Amino acid sequence: MKDLVIIGAGPGGFDTAIHAKEHGLNVTLIEKHKVGGTCLNYGCIPTKTLYHNAKTIKNMKDLSVFGVEVEDFKVNYETIKLRKETIVSNQINNILTSIKKLGIELIEGEAQIVSPTKVLVNGEIIETKNIIIATGSVPKRIPFEGDDFDIVHDSEDILSLKTFPKKMVVIGAGVIGCEMATIFNHFDCEVTLVEYLDEILPPLDKDIKKRARNLFKRSGLSIYTKSALKKVIKKDDKYYAVIESKGKMLEIETDYVLLATGRAPYFGNLELDKLGIEYNNFGIKVNRNFETSVKGIYAIGDVTGILMLAHKATYDGYKVVSRLLGKDMNINFNQVPSVVFSFPEISSVGVTEQELVGTEYRTNKYLFKTNAKAECLNETDGFIKMIVDEDDILVGAHIIGAHASDLIHELSTIMYKKINIYEYQNIIHAHPTISEVVGECIKKF
Repeated sequence: MKDLVIIGAGPGGFDTAIHAKEHGLNVTLIEKHKVGGTCLNYGCIPTKTLYHNAKTIKNMKDLSVFGVEVEDFKVNYETIKLRKETIVSNQINNILTSIKKLGIELIEGEAQIVSPTKVLVNGEIIETKNIIIATGSVPKRIPFEGDDFDIVHDSEDILSLKTFPKKMVVIGAGVIGCEMATIFNHFDCEVTLVEYLDEILPPLDKDIKKRARNLFKRSGLSIYTKSALKKVIKKDDKYYAVIESKGKMLEIETDYVLLATGRAPYFGNLELDKLGIEYNNFGIKVNRNFETSVKGIYAIGDVTGILMLAHKATYDGYKVVSRLLGKDMNINFNQVPSVVFSFPEISSVGVTEQELVGTEYRTNKYLFKTNAKAECLNETDGFIKMIVDEDDILVGAHIIGAHASDLIHELSTIMYKKINIYEYQNIIHAHPTISEVVGECIKKF
């Protein structure tokens, strides 16, 4: 009998399998499609590969700032695609090597849960003490006239482009929409970003959203908020996205429509009702230990609908394994850092200012343009914003600017350890570094 069967080999599934095996558990990992899940095959990794290609192109355009004169350069899109595919393949091979080295049983096939102790796959029954559902999520599709045109794609399709578009309309200005919009903007694509709500990046801190919108527009993006896609039409061999914005109907010529309207949990063919597992349209319901309503069956990652981030899924799994081992990892899931790989980068951890209405708190900001290293890099846009409670403990941190994706982890540490900001002022930051924006912002309290 197995100690654990994990259904789904995305980041949550394969990381949990490795972690569990390293701690002595007998594990079987089941995947019906590709190891690595959405993140590795269609999300995080290929997106960031394109992001760094776009960043290189952006840097090439700015070379004159550094005294390097280049009359012209050519972008080889075939090389870009090949590099993306190579990196994804390398990462998958790394995972498979780790799985094989540890002796984890990996089965390719579609799993069905027969009971809390039995899983059926490829006609075989696997008996197990515990089950983890890690089946991930899929892109949401909104219905509209013209949704069957060849130019209409979701966030997974865009990473398998045969040719790069010259004009793109992005529907949805969340993380995926803003990342793709800013990336393709630097591939010399004319991008229009459409958001139904009154601001882009809805969950983020209000000051970050406002600054991001201004910087995105300055870089060439057209942005329509409080707007909705009504249909896609074809006229005279040209395609148009028809959007309603502030009571007016606008026709925007495009050769690509990207639907970045969020993701939905994927339950596969698990027959949750038959098993008695409670769920809704947002995901499978779990307790603090990620156990479902059925004892011995757990759910982690996107399928729970709780903060759909790859690293969150991984730590969900770690929490389950610690539970199975009779331990309890003290993970604070209210302090999960998140990153938007846009231009510039955006990151956050903890609460936003708008979440603290009616409570006592203080905020401080520090501008990147005053940081020497940022000026050396020619990346002076943005700021860091910190929020402390009445006890002078950091409860929220938000960054838009150079290396935001790296800086956020220092702030996550401060928050996790609940270090008083005045105590933290004694910690030295090397000069000249981007990390000085953290120290300088804290000194302003």
